[in-house]
Amino acid sequence: MTGYQLPTELRGFISVGEASNGGELAARLFYRKFRDTPPDHGRHFIVYYINEDGALHVASYLHLWVKERMGLIGGGCSDGNVFRMMTPEQASAVNESGGLLRQTLLYVFNECQGGLDAFFGHCGDTRAKEVDLAAGFLETSDQHLLVNWVDPQINDSEQQVLFEKAMAIGPF
Repeated sequence: MTGYQLPTELRGFISVGEASNGGELAARLFYRKFRDTPPDHGRHFIVYYINEDGALHVASYLHLWVKERMGLIGGGCSDGNVFRMMTPEQASAVNESGGLLRQTLLYVFNECQGGLDAFFGHCGDTRAKEVDLAAGFLETSDQHLLVNWVDPQINDSEQQVLFEKAMAIGPF
């Protein structure tokens, strides 16, 4: 894959990227969704909504932790309050593109795959799982653990080893 490209219909009012202080920026959203604080390690990705005055609003958040050639993705959430700030046309464009969490996942899958064998996601929410699958995750034998193989040629035994390592970590 080459670099991530934000869909044309989202350009001008949506921005996605990594933020070194993303955990701080998304702390309120993360707490509302998970009743916890964002991880203080790893990498943090933010989708911003840029309103008509040019102000940035954290609209979506995702955490990536790299461990043993695995990208462990968690904490994915979007802010419905920010979504409701959008014009009807903007909201429609976001929905038609698959949503803000999908844009964050696609960005991470494209921009962070170097040196990785697979991305794993731990998901317990039905709606989020639909988004995860639409973005490129695949289901595994565990109802909560999802995978996106960076190298589709990785053999079955290597896949099993990585799956077991991800399972041993538990929710992330």
